[in-house]
Amino acid sequence: MKHTVFAVLLILSSFSCLAKSYYFVGSHFPAILEQDQQGTVVGLGADIAHEICRRLGHELVIDIMPLKRALKMVEQGHADAIIGPYKSPMRQQYMQFSDLPFYEDSIVFYTKKNNDVTWVGNFASLRKDIIGTIRGWNYGPEFKRNETSLSLSEVGNVRASFLQLMYNRVDLILTHPRAAKPVIDSLDIADKVIMLSPPVTVNQGYYGFSKQRELDEFIDAFNAEFQKMLINGDIVELNSKYGLIPIRNNTQSF
Repeated sequence: MKHTVFAVLLILSSFSCLAKSYYFVGSHFPAILEQDQQGTVVGLGADIAHEICRRLGHELVIDIMPLKRALKMVEQGHADAIIGPYKSPMRQQYMQFSDLPFYEDSIVFYTKKNNDVTWVGNFASLRKDIIGTIRGWNYGPEFKRNETSLSLSEVGNVRASFLQLMYNRVDLILTHPRAAKPVIDSLDIADKVIMLSPPVTVNQGYYGFSKQRELDEFIDAFNAEFQKMLINGDIVELNSKYGLIPIRNNTQSF
Protein backbone atom coordinates (compact mmCIF):
# COMPACT_ATOMS: atom_id res chain seq x y z
CA MET A 1 0.00 0.00 0.00
CA LYS A 2 2.83 2.39 0.91
CA HIS A 3 4.49 1.70 -2.43
CA THR A 4 1.22 2.47 -4.28
CA VAL A 5 0.73 5.78 -2.45
CA PHE A 6 4.33 6.72 -3.12
CA ALA A 7 3.92 5.96 -6.83
CA VAL A 8 0.77 8.10 -7.07
CA LEU A 9 2.47 10.99 -5.29
CA LEU A 10 5.46 10.67 -7.61
CA ILE A 11 3.22 10.83 -10.69
CA LEU A 12 1.33 13.85 -9.35
CA SER A 13 4.60 15.55 -8.47
CA SER A 14 5.96 14.95 -11.97
CA PHE A 15 2.77 16.34 -13.55
CA SER A 16 2.89 19.48 -11.40
CA CYS A 17 6.45 20.07 -12.53
CA LEU A 18 5.35 19.89 -16.17
CA ALA A 19 2.34 22.17 -15.70
CA LYS A 20 3.23 25.84 -16.11
CA SER A 21 1.54 29.21 -16.10
CA TYR A 22 1.76 31.41 -19.20
CA TYR A 23 1.03 35.10 -19.59
CA PHE A 24 -0.57 36.35 -22.83
CA VAL A 25 -1.40 39.96 -23.64
CA GLY A 26 -3.36 41.69 -26.38
CA SER A 27 -5.38 44.76 -27.24
CA HIS A 28 -9.13 45.15 -27.65
CA PHE A 29 -10.33 43.70 -30.97
CA PRO A 30 -14.09 43.00 -31.32
CA ALA A 31 -14.83 39.25 -31.40
CA ILE A 32 -11.10 38.46 -31.20
CA LEU A 33 -10.16 39.80 -27.77
CA GLU A 34 -12.38 41.88 -25.47
CA GLN A 35 -13.99 41.96 -22.03
CA ASP A 36 -17.60 41.09 -21.28
CA GLN A 37 -19.79 43.00 -18.81
CA GLN A 38 -18.32 41.00 -15.93
CA GLY A 39 -14.78 41.92 -16.93
CA THR A 40 -13.94 38.42 -18.18
CA VAL A 41 -11.60 38.28 -21.18
CA VAL A 42 -13.44 36.66 -24.10
CA GLY A 43 -13.16 36.40 -27.86
CA LEU A 44 -11.95 33.90 -30.44
CA GLY A 45 -8.26 34.48 -29.65
CA ALA A 46 -8.81 34.04 -25.91
CA ASP A 47 -10.98 30.93 -26.32
CA ILE A 48 -8.48 29.14 -28.57
CA ALA A 49 -5.54 29.97 -26.29
CA HIS A 50 -7.39 28.89 -23.14
CA GLU A 51 -8.50 25.62 -24.73
CA ILE A 52 -5.01 24.77 -25.99
CA CYS A 53 -3.45 25.51 -22.59
CA ARG A 54 -6.14 23.44 -20.88
CA ARG A 55 -5.37 20.46 -23.13
CA LEU A 56 -1.65 20.87 -22.42
CA GLY A 57 -2.25 21.06 -18.68
CA HIS A 58 -1.09 24.65 -18.30
CA GLU A 59 -2.59 27.73 -16.69
CA LEU A 60 -3.13 30.86 -18.77
CA VAL A 61 -3.55 34.50 -17.75
CA ILE A 62 -4.60 37.09 -20.37
CA ASP A 63 -4.47 40.88 -19.98
CA ILE A 64 -5.88 43.48 -22.39
CA MET A 65 -3.96 46.73 -22.86
CA PRO A 66 -3.07 49.27 -25.59
CA LEU A 67 -1.47 47.59 -28.58
CA LYS A 68 1.90 49.37 -28.44
CA ARG A 69 2.29 48.43 -24.78
CA ALA A 70 1.37 44.79 -25.49
CA LEU A 71 3.90 44.61 -28.33
CA LYS A 72 6.60 46.15 -26.14
CA MET A 73 5.94 43.62 -23.37
CA VAL A 74 6.48 40.76 -25.81
CA GLU A 75 9.54 42.44 -27.31
CA GLN A 76 11.11 42.87 -23.86
CA GLY A 77 10.12 39.39 -22.65
CA HIS A 78 7.66 40.60 -20.00
CA ALA A 79 4.88 38.49 -21.60
CA ASP A 80 4.99 35.07 -23.24
CA ALA A 81 2.81 35.95 -26.20
CA ILE A 82 0.47 38.46 -27.79
CA ILE A 83 -2.91 37.44 -29.20
CA GLY A 84 -3.82 38.37 -32.76
CA PRO A 85 -0.93 40.42 -34.23
CA TYR A 86 -0.50 40.74 -37.97
CA LYS A 87 2.86 39.66 -39.38
CA SER A 88 5.46 42.24 -40.30
CA PRO A 89 9.25 42.07 -40.79
CA MET A 90 9.79 44.31 -37.76
CA ARG A 91 7.66 42.14 -35.48
CA GLN A 92 9.35 38.97 -36.72
CA GLN A 93 12.61 40.31 -35.27
CA TYR A 94 11.35 39.86 -31.71
CA MET A 95 8.46 37.39 -31.89
CA GLN A 96 7.90 33.93 -33.31
CA PHE A 97 4.52 33.62 -34.95
CA SER A 98 2.28 30.59 -34.67
CA ASP A 99 2.37 28.25 -37.67
CA LEU A 100 -1.17 29.20 -38.64
CA PRO A 101 -3.33 32.33 -38.41
CA PHE A 102 -6.74 32.13 -36.75
CA TYR A 103 -8.52 35.11 -38.35
CA GLU A 104 -8.16 37.62 -41.16
CA ASP A 105 -9.19 41.22 -41.78
CA SER A 106 -9.60 43.30 -44.91
CA ILE A 107 -8.04 46.70 -44.24
CA VAL A 108 -10.22 49.33 -45.92
CA PHE A 109 -10.79 53.07 -46.13
CA TYR A 110 -13.83 54.79 -44.65
CA THR A 111 -14.84 58.35 -45.47
CA LYS A 112 -17.86 60.64 -45.08
CA LYS A 113 -20.47 60.29 -47.80
CA ASN A 114 -20.07 63.90 -48.93
CA ASN A 115 -16.26 63.84 -49.03
CA ASP A 116 -14.53 64.28 -52.37
CA VAL A 117 -12.09 61.37 -52.02
CA THR A 118 -10.85 59.22 -54.88
CA TRP A 119 -9.50 55.76 -54.05
CA VAL A 120 -8.84 53.35 -56.92
CA GLY A 121 -6.21 51.19 -55.23
CA ASN A 122 -3.39 53.66 -55.87
CA PHE A 123 -2.01 55.78 -53.02
CA ALA A 124 -0.97 58.47 -55.52
CA SER A 125 -4.65 59.52 -55.65
CA LEU A 126 -4.55 60.38 -51.92
CA ARG A 127 -1.61 62.80 -51.88
CA LYS A 128 -3.88 65.77 -51.07
CA ASP A 129 -5.87 63.95 -48.36
CA ILE A 130 -5.25 63.49 -44.63
CA ILE A 131 -5.53 59.84 -43.61
CA GLY A 132 -6.45 58.75 -40.09
CA THR A 133 -4.51 55.77 -38.78
CA ILE A 134 -4.37 53.86 -35.51
CA ARG A 135 -1.21 53.70 -33.44
CA GLY A 136 0.62 50.37 -33.69
CA TRP A 137 -1.43 48.90 -36.54
CA ASN A 138 0.16 47.24 -39.57
CA TYR A 139 -1.51 48.34 -42.81
CA GLY A 140 0.41 46.11 -45.20
CA PRO A 141 3.49 46.44 -47.43
CA GLU A 142 1.95 48.78 -50.04
CA PHE A 143 0.96 51.30 -47.38
CA LYS A 144 4.43 51.01 -45.82
CA ARG A 145 6.09 51.81 -49.16
CA ASN A 146 3.97 54.96 -49.57
CA GLU A 147 3.81 56.03 -45.91
CA THR A 148 6.39 58.84 -46.08
CA SER A 149 4.57 60.56 -48.97
CA LEU A 150 1.17 60.55 -47.21
CA SER A 151 -0.32 62.98 -44.70
CA LEU A 152 -1.23 60.89 -41.65
CA SER A 153 -3.01 61.60 -38.37
CA GLU A 154 -2.41 58.87 -35.79
CA VAL A 155 -4.71 58.17 -32.83
CA GLY A 156 -4.98 55.45 -30.22
CA ASN A 157 -8.12 53.55 -31.25
CA VAL A 158 -10.83 53.08 -33.88
CA ARG A 159 -13.39 55.25 -32.10
CA ALA A 160 -11.01 58.20 -31.96
CA SER A 161 -10.27 57.71 -35.64
CA PHE A 162 -13.96 57.87 -36.58
CA LEU A 163 -14.42 60.96 -34.40
CA GLN A 164 -11.59 62.63 -36.29
CA LEU A 165 -13.44 61.82 -39.51
CA MET A 166 -16.77 63.18 -38.26
CA TYR A 167 -15.15 66.44 -37.05
CA ASN A 168 -13.35 66.86 -40.40
CA ARG A 169 -9.89 66.49 -38.89
CA VAL A 170 -9.13 63.84 -41.53
CA ASP A 171 -10.49 63.05 -44.99
CA LEU A 172 -10.58 59.29 -44.61
CA ILE A 173 -9.50 56.61 -42.14
CA LEU A 174 -7.96 53.15 -42.33
CA THR A 175 -9.41 50.27 -40.32
CA HIS A 176 -11.21 46.96 -40.83
CA PRO A 177 -14.99 46.33 -40.90
CA ARG A 178 -15.01 44.07 -37.82
CA ALA A 179 -13.61 46.89 -35.67
CA ALA A 180 -15.51 49.62 -37.51
CA LYS A 181 -19.05 48.24 -37.18
CA PRO A 182 -19.50 48.51 -33.40
CA VAL A 183 -18.05 52.04 -33.45
CA ILE A 184 -20.30 53.11 -36.32
CA ASP A 185 -23.29 51.68 -34.44
CA SER A 186 -22.39 53.33 -31.14
CA LEU A 187 -21.85 56.74 -32.80
CA ASP A 188 -25.01 56.28 -34.91
CA ILE A 189 -23.24 57.33 -38.12
CA ALA A 190 -24.15 54.48 -40.48
CA ASP A 191 -25.92 56.97 -42.78
CA LYS A 192 -22.95 59.36 -42.76
CA VAL A 193 -19.97 57.14 -43.68
CA ILE A 194 -19.10 54.79 -46.53
CA MET A 195 -16.53 52.05 -46.99
CA LEU A 196 -14.33 52.37 -50.06
CA SER A 197 -13.14 49.61 -52.38
CA PRO A 198 -10.81 47.90 -53.08
CA PRO A 199 -9.22 46.85 -49.76
CA VAL A 200 -5.74 48.18 -49.05
CA THR A 201 -4.63 44.72 -47.92
CA VAL A 202 -5.86 41.57 -46.20
CA ASN A 203 -4.08 40.87 -42.92
CA GLN A 204 -4.07 37.58 -41.05
CA GLY A 205 -3.86 37.43 -37.27
CA TYR A 206 -1.58 35.02 -35.39
CA TYR A 207 -0.27 34.30 -31.92
CA GLY A 208 3.10 35.97 -31.50
CA PHE A 209 5.51 34.41 -28.97
CA SER A 210 8.34 36.34 -27.36
CA LYS A 211 11.84 35.40 -28.50
CA GLN A 212 13.12 36.61 -25.12
CA ARG A 213 11.52 33.64 -23.31
CA GLU A 214 12.42 29.94 -23.52
CA LEU A 215 9.26 28.79 -25.26
CA ASP A 216 10.37 26.39 -28.00
CA GLU A 217 8.70 23.30 -26.50
CA PHE A 218 5.54 25.21 -25.61
CA ILE A 219 5.30 26.74 -29.11
CA ASP A 220 5.67 23.32 -30.74
CA ALA A 221 2.97 21.87 -28.47
CA PHE A 222 0.73 24.92 -29.02
CA ASN A 223 1.01 24.60 -32.81
CA ALA A 224 0.27 20.86 -32.67
CA GLU A 225 -2.88 21.37 -30.59
CA PHE A 226 -4.01 24.19 -32.87
CA GLN A 227 -3.67 21.85 -35.85
CA LYS A 228 -5.79 19.24 -34.05
CA MET A 229 -8.49 21.84 -33.36
CA LEU A 230 -8.56 22.68 -37.06
CA ILE A 231 -8.88 19.07 -38.12
CA ASN A 232 -11.65 18.13 -35.67
CA GLY A 233 -13.73 21.25 -36.38
CA ASP A 234 -13.26 23.03 -33.05
CA ILE A 235 -11.95 26.18 -34.74
CA VAL A 236 -14.98 26.35 -37.07
CA GLU A 237 -17.29 25.97 -34.08
CA LEU A 238 -15.56 28.79 -32.19
CA ASN A 239 -15.75 31.04 -35.26
CA SER A 240 -19.49 30.42 -35.41
CA LYS A 241 -19.82 31.33 -31.72
CA TYR A 242 -18.58 34.85 -32.50
CA GLY A 243 -20.28 35.18 -35.88
CA LEU A 244 -16.97 34.97 -37.74
CA ILE A 245 -16.20 33.18 -40.98
CA PRO A 246 -13.21 30.76 -40.85
CA ILE A 247 -10.33 32.08 -42.94
CA ARG A 248 -9.56 30.56 -46.32
CA ASN A 249 -6.81 27.96 -46.67
CA ASN A 250 -6.18 27.94 -42.94
CA THR A 251 -4.93 24.34 -43.02
CA GLN A 252 -1.81 25.44 -44.91
CA SER A 253 1.39 26.70 -43.39
CA PHE A 254 2.17 30.43 -43.65
